[in-house]
Amino acid sequence: MSTFLTADTHFGHPLMLTALNRPYSHVDEMDEAMISAWNAVVHPKDTVWHLGDFSMKHEQRRVSEIWHALNGRKHLIIGNHDVDKKGDLLPALSRLDWVSVSHFAEIKHDGQRIMLSHYAPYVWNQAHRGSYAAFGHSHGQVVGMPGTIDVGVDNQGLKPISVEEFIRQAEDSIINAQEVVNTISDRLIGLTDVWKERAKAIKQNRRRINEEEESSSSFRL
Repeated sequence: MSTFLTADTHFGHPLMLTALNRPYSHVDEMDEAMISAWNAVVHPKDTVWHLGDFSMKHEQRRVSEIWHALNGRKHLIIGNHDVDKKGDLLPALSRLDWVSVSHFAEIKHDGQRIMLSHYAPYVWNQAHRGSYAAFGHSHGQVVGMPGTIDVGVDNQGLKPISVEEFIRQAEDSIINAQEVVNTISDRLIGLTDVWKERAKAIKQNRRRINEEEESSSSFRL
């Protein structure tokens, strides 16, 4: 029995075809292809940790059909698209027989500690002692810190990856740490203008609040 990691399948979500260029002509084709790709590597008694955003088609019957078509004993790490506006797990997902449902988990494989969350971490438990971290959410658009890997399907050939493959990729990110850090730095520099605009808006809002408070204080006097 093996362990696999995946995330961001977004079953039933047409936007994946255009925004992320998934190579399918329609969403049903995408769903069936990803089910087949999943089952080609995952066997019924294997364990799969899904790191969030399982589905965007929230009709119970269809979500259940997809879930039951997928091999493996499935755990869910909750993603932002798995909950309603109150933060509660969507009914279509809560009624499924997940082995576990949580916002965060920690597993070990042959002594290697691995942290699991939907979002890319900057720091994580036992990182200084060689632990790794798996995340999703980013659809291959974010370079994680050395020792972290985006296990989402858009970054992993549209299928789950084995925990052994995850560890190999995490090790490579450590070996190539300088290159990884340089890439992260370049991307952060590229966001400088965005942050400048946000800072400008924040300052304007603070100024407006201060002026309103001063005006209110003067009126009371």
